[in-house]
Amino acid sequence: MNSDRWVPFLTILFVCVMTMLKWIQNGLHSSWLLMILLLIFIGMLGSVIFISLPRGFNQPKLTLKKLIGLYLAVIWLAILWLPLGLFGFTNFIKAAIPVSGAMFTWITVNRQAIIIFLVFLYILAFGLTLKVHKVLVILLSGNEASFIRALKLAWRDDSFGDWVRSWLVILEMVITVFVIITGVTVVNQLISNQIIWFVSKGLINLVVPLVELKTMLGLFASSIHFDWKSGRLWLFGGASLLLITVIGAANVNNGRQPQPQTIIVHRGVIDHNGTGNTIAALKKSSQFHFPYVEMDIQETKDHYFICAHDDTVSIPHKGPQEINTLSLKTVKKYHRVELFGDYLKTANRLKQPLIIELKVTNQSDEQMGTRFADQYRAGLQRLPHRVHSIGYSYLRQIKRQLPHTQVGLVTMLNFGDMSKLNVNFYTLEHYTVSDYLIQSADIDQRQIYTWTDNSRLGMFRSAIMGANGQVTDQAQKLAHLKINLDRDRWVLLLNYLLDYL
Repeated sequence: MNSDRWVPFLTILFVCVMTMLKWIQNGLHSSWLLMILLLIFIGMLGSVIFISLPRGFNQPKLTLKKLIGLYLAVIWLAILWLPLGLFGFTNFIKAAIPVSGAMFTWITVNRQAIIIFLVFLYILAFGLTLKVHKVLVILLSGNEASFIRALKLAWRDDSFGDWVRSWLVILEMVITVFVIITGVTVVNQLISNQIIWFVSKGLINLVVPLVELKTMLGLFASSIHFDWKSGRLWLFGGASLLLITVIGAANVNNGRQPQPQTIIVHRGVIDHNGTGNTIAALKKSSQFHFPYVEMDIQETKDHYFICAHDDTVSIPHKGPQEINTLSLKTVKKYHRVELFGDYLKTANRLKQPLIIELKVTNQSDEQMGTRFADQYRAGLQRLPHRVHSIGYSYLRQIKRQLPHTQVGLVTMLNFGDMSKLNVNFYTLEHYTVSDYLIQSADIDQRQIYTWTDNSRLGMFRSAIMGANGQVTDQAQKLAHLKINLDRDRWVLLLNYLLDYL
């Protein structure tokens, strides 16, 4: 069997080892172990790329210069692949990033500008990747070009057409992965069978990484050619599928079990029965006696807390102005205002517990949490009211003033090792919630809620992943949700879209 025919076997072996490494990390949640696993991953990926290079490239002696060039290119490509899942490792890396409460708040508050910058940086990095792979090809080819000479040759040998074609290859990969995962999910929705579900997991974890690896190798002028007439390849592929399926079956119980859902009425509104964050809506929704009504408050410049979700008020000839920078009198002039004190008194009278979101901007006063706790100390302790926010320092201020009040962290980007932050619960943005994120945030058995789940599919997904409750505009729909793990476990297959895209 020549070296070219070994490549399909090596790539399948690579996928099997990656599945085993992810299974280990999924069960142990260790940042140090993750670093070791990533080194193994980079080493194996470099070997696959080197062996799969076109004939003649890897024939000359592999010098130290070529080896360094190879692994620098592999590391670059791995970084480029982070937004595309990196074979499922991105979820682990995101959850392992050390993050302080202040850093978490700053990144979340400024997330829009940061995302725009990162998208621009990614497009630029992708363009440079074309250069990187050409440098690698020149370094590993028969001519003994220096590293600087290889850079110069790669910089000249490029075109806008190459850049467009590479983006189209990435787009084709994304579409293919999406079709595979959603297609397998639909099959499992139609045929409810546990064995088929486990085999489907194995199939996704085998085929999708092979598709992504083929695309990655394409950026290095390499390719994988499968000889579908080879009995050995079918035997090896079948054994690999069985191994990955068994690994998936052994790993299934690492997550949380489905639980009864705590229903949290988003902004105090049920199925459009009122205007959000108003006392009128609170009165209507409290009649249903759901466990919590969630609502939002902002602090004005003169330290009044008002019921409002948006950070800004539109003022004629000035445009949107942040509430934190305006007096209550000015806000009242341009916006209908209800004071939080009145809202809290009404909730206490109606015996309706609240989850209060303390909104935070770059202009928020440093002592806002302390002031909030001081102003509403008595009212907040009459019922089991809770406070959540993206502002970690403000939550800690409230907790110091009111030790028995439960405080929670609201997430929007779902990044960083949040298990190290001292809160009682988490309210996680539901689109980006993964099994691993829920497991890593649950080290101390803290409660986990998701927001804002309005579709039946989203509600099923959060519930089956083990969330304790959901913030929703459709409280009645959530109240009638009936969860049957054997029937509905197909929903969990959709999580692979987060792993691989």
